[in-house]
Amino acid sequence: MRRLTVAIVTLVLALGSAAVWAQQKNLTWTAGQVGGGWYAQAGGFVELIKSKDPSFNIKVVPGAGIQNMSKLQQGETEIAWGLPPFIAASYNGSDPFKEKHADLRLVMNGLGFVHIQWGVPADYPYTSIREIFQKKGPITIGTTPPGGSDEWVMRKVFEFYKTTYNDVRSRGGKVILVSYSDLTTQYRDRNMDIFFANLAVPGAAIQEASLGRKMRILPMDDDLIAFMEGQGLSRGVIPKGSYKDVVNNDVDIPTITMANTIVANAKVSEEDVYAFTTILLKNLDDVRRVHPAFKAFDPKDAVKLANVPLHPGAAKAYRDARLLN
Repeated sequence: MRRLTVAIVTLVLALGSAAVWAQQKNLTWTAGQVGGGWYAQAGGFVELIKSKDPSFNIKVVPGAGIQNMSKLQQGETEIAWGLPPFIAASYNGSDPFKEKHADLRLVMNGLGFVHIQWGVPADYPYTSIREIFQKKGPITIGTTPPGGSDEWVMRKVFEFYKTTYNDVRSRGGKVILVSYSDLTTQYRDRNMDIFFANLAVPGAAIQEASLGRKMRILPMDDDLIAFMEGQGLSRGVIPKGSYKDVVNNDVDIPTITMANTIVANAKVSEEDVYAFTTILLKNLDDVRRVHPAFKAFDPKDAVKLANVPLHPGAAKAYRDARLLN
């Protein structure tokens, strides 16, 4: 009888474990570079979501703003961080994408903004971005590798000033394309003078770099901002007071911005995306605490992204929250 009882208990426990496993919501979230804002922010969201629903099993993996869209389309990941210009471009099959990414679906837009930040040493001889290109001297500039928004935007800035990476190298300069953590080291070790980053403010990599070597963030001129607006980006500022070790931290610094956006593959189940979105909508104070960039998040902005359809699960969550008819 004892053996029979033990066997029954074991069977019940096994069946219970199997039932829990069957209910697990297993997702991969492709974020950004290790050491960048997206990677840490995704991790913060995962902790929040799992604390409200332990059946979620979300793995955060590195990625980048442009390549994330292709990984979603190809089914390599279920959800990803994205940026509106590149989400729309990928969905429509326009530059920098060669094919339409028809399986992209919006989950949540407007989660703060990323800002282009052009950091140079406080004693750098050039005081404007325009001057850097006009003087045509040797420069050392670095950003993250191709496939991300940082490098794409930097190439567009080079294009505006009629310069190429080869031009920089031919003048004795360097173009460094490595991770945020490596860029921070290169800047602090004085192997690189221009730290080009597209990060939510305050960006951890910029904070760490400026802590080891005093920094100035150069403003973007109006004509450069207007050119970038033509590429689908938005005018904005790095608010004063964002970085205590940046010497011009006492003024707003004109730049360009893009909103942080969560997107999913259309094939991810409606139930999983509904549960994911509902948790975020019901815990707005916790969402805003994940990163300072999210402190002004308004869920009314979450459903807005031109020409990219909502995932059905997200649409249901927004209807339940009376944010969508």
